[in-house]
Amino acid sequence: MTRRDSSSTEEPHPPLPVVLDGAQLTVDQLTALAREPVVIEPDPAALDHARRSWETAVRIAERQPIYGRTTGVGGNRDTSVSDGVDQDLRLLRSHATGSGPALPDHVVRAAMIIRVNQILNGGSGLHPDIVTALIDAVAADEQPTVHARGAIGTGDLSAFSEIALGLMGEAPLRDGRFVTRWTAHQGDALPLISTNAMTVALAASATDSVANWLEHSLIVGVLSLLATRSSVEPFAARVQAARRHLGQEEVAGRVRELLAGHRVQAARVQDSYGFRALPQILGATWQALQRLRGTLAIEMNSSSENPLISVEDDAVFHNGNFHGMPIALAVDEAKLALSSAALLSQCRLANLSDPVVTGLRPFLADGPAGSSGTMLLEYTTSAAIAEIRMAAAPGSLGHTVISRGTEDHASFASQAATQLTDILAQSRIVLACELISAVRALGQQNHGLDTTTELGAYLDRARACLDPRTTDRPLSDDLKAAVKFLEQMPNPEKDTTR
Repeated sequence: MTRRDSSSTEEPHPPLPVVLDGAQLTVDQLTALAREPVVIEPDPAALDHARRSWETAVRIAERQPIYGRTTGVGGNRDTSVSDGVDQDLRLLRSHATGSGPALPDHVVRAAMIIRVNQILNGGSGLHPDIVTALIDAVAADEQPTVHARGAIGTGDLSAFSEIALGLMGEAPLRDGRFVTRWTAHQGDALPLISTNAMTVALAASATDSVANWLEHSLIVGVLSLLATRSSVEPFAARVQAARRHLGQEEVAGRVRELLAGHRVQAARVQDSYGFRALPQILGATWQALQRLRGTLAIEMNSSSENPLISVEDDAVFHNGNFHGMPIALAVDEAKLALSSAALLSQCRLANLSDPVVTGLRPFLADGPAGSSGTMLLEYTTSAAIAEIRMAAAPGSLGHTVISRGTEDHASFASQAATQLTDILAQSRIVLACELISAVRALGQQNHGLDTTTELGAYLDRARACLDPRTTDRPLSDDLKAAVKFLEQMPNPEKDTTR
């Protein structure tokens, strides 16, 4: 993906269009584009390829059957259809059957951008005016209402049928308006909806937030290390060189960077896994996240079409490229990795509650003997971890046989992507509990950090959003504030997304 350059900077200019070519869209670019309405233009060569794909599909359909174009779909695959675009309209209307809450605008916008890019990759056989309709809707902030449930990891059929009806003016947009931007052509219905673009959009949005959470988790873990008087030996470069996992080395190096210039005095010869295995666990999570992002990038820049229309071969290939198993497995791995990282935060919280480890009172209490302090944060984390454990079950283990036996396997990639989002929400709660405790412990230890350093500035911002009182009181508002803090970038001065 490229952004056009301006030849002059003397006067302000409107934002330049983003050019999609079907081959270079990245996860970072997608999440940035999807935050707000954006002006997009198709690369001329890519658009011409899409046009030739449509012409090829029309030509081939005159000489042989094409699934979904001259036949019914699913269990109706052997039924010939001959009523032109009416069959396409029936297909879109019947398949626009979703359930659950409406998806957020930025996810729907991301899915529409992905689908444009996939169509520009060639191979769909769609009439190219769908590209114009999609990019105009994105620019005009016209998001159709799309329900979160309905896909099973073999194409986001219901989601894109709902998008299609929104573009056709048959269904209301999120703001209640009816806007007509597109009219279906014969053969357009199945090629438009046979895509995993919505699942990819969900997962891509989650990876952006998971990367942010991982950076917060690392920094909060370092604050807890200081509060628990833990050793820095596990983060030594020599230790990492002995094993050479890239993610592990990255995390340990980041810890050393954060601690540079700060005094660390270890109270024990060896600490719990919450600190000692931090590079290994967060590093493995970081690597799993990178693998997921790589898988999503492939999906965004591919022609995962069934049937695939080959301009080069003047042929149609019926296939299973729509199957979401690569996505499901990559998301499932990220889910399990994030779950372990959240468990590590719970381990550190237990250390922060232990007077033997911190040198402070049990549960960081303040006030009369027997005060409970942060005791209920352990309950809160345990409840969140229970939710994480249930959501971490692999979505790819699901199975179903539908459509009269013609579709006898599913990846449930969309369910896995939703579960990843759920795990992330609970992981923020777990980390919020640790953050509250680490900030309180450092305060009770009178452990001041130079606010001109990244670690000191982070601690200063965290303290500013939390209630400084340490006597027994409800901590619900602190939790809410800490979660909101963790949703933001760890360092507002720079992008810390890995």
